[in-house]
Amino acid sequence: MNDDPLRYSKHCTFHKSDANNALEKCVKFLKCRDGDCVMDVGAGEGSVTFEILVPKLPTNFNKLVLWDVSPKFLHFAKNRTHDKRVEFFEQDITTSTIPDDFRGYFDHIFSFFCLHWIHDWEKSDQAMKNIFDMLKPGGDILFTLPTHTGLFDVWRNLARSEKWSPYFKNVESGTSPYYDINDPAEKMRTSLEAVGFVIHVCKNEECLYTFPSFDFFFNFAIAINPSLGLISEDERDDYNHEYAQAIRKHPNILFEHAGSENEQVHLPYKRLVVCGFKPARTTQM
Repeated sequence: MNDDPLRYSKHCTFHKSDANNALEKCVKFLKCRDGDCVMDVGAGEGSVTFEILVPKLPTNFNKLVLWDVSPKFLHFAKNRTHDKRVEFFEQDITTSTIPDDFRGYFDHIFSFFCLHWIHDWEKSDQAMKNIFDMLKPGGDILFTLPTHTGLFDVWRNLARSEKWSPYFKNVESGTSPYYDINDPAEKMRTSLEAVGFVIHVCKNEECLYTFPSFDFFFNFAIAINPSLGLISEDERDDYNHEYAQAIRKHPNILFEHAGSENEQVHLPYKRLVVCGFKPARTTQM
């Protein structure tokens, strides 16, 4: 995503809806109890954490850690709460050195639409190991991440265009690494089981989200576009104009009542939903 937490917080209804749906589907596998310690990896500016996740936790949870790589987004998230049980941790989840006091500490680790930003498979494996190591024996995980959407096609096509390609060293960096994989669920399952997880659910699902207007959708599309920070301020308006045109032309981004005041945008997408746990007895990897 780009570096504007305020814009993101105003237009992230898609992410909140998707996270809520995943939690409702997997709640039967999550063993939430009083006094639990919880982490949200890739918590960003906190909308999903505080508006969707926290209401589903026991009211007397022990600790909630929002983990994110962006200091700007975490600063925004800090202003959303005064709860002393909530902590904020700035770090890349692919780090080779997790804090010692986080090892074996958490009952639940969640991650909503974050892990697809990791494009190196070795680093992805490191992230999964870190999450495994931070869980208590018996602790569980719930991840969601997109594997395909028309917006990925648009980002790639613009990045490969003659006009915009000089800004992009890696045209795949803005899309999901699962985008080009035939069986994303099998790839994810294999990675998690190699670390030691037992998997309840690992599915690549077809989904649909409807935005109430093109303006709302386009603000969302801007908020999550990782390319915008690479474009110079002088050319950003031109880029956004071409971005909007490319979106309207994409065959899998659907418009109802196009051009009218009642226009809606339907966004088909595929996502991985993953739910599993760390066995009560584990062999050190």
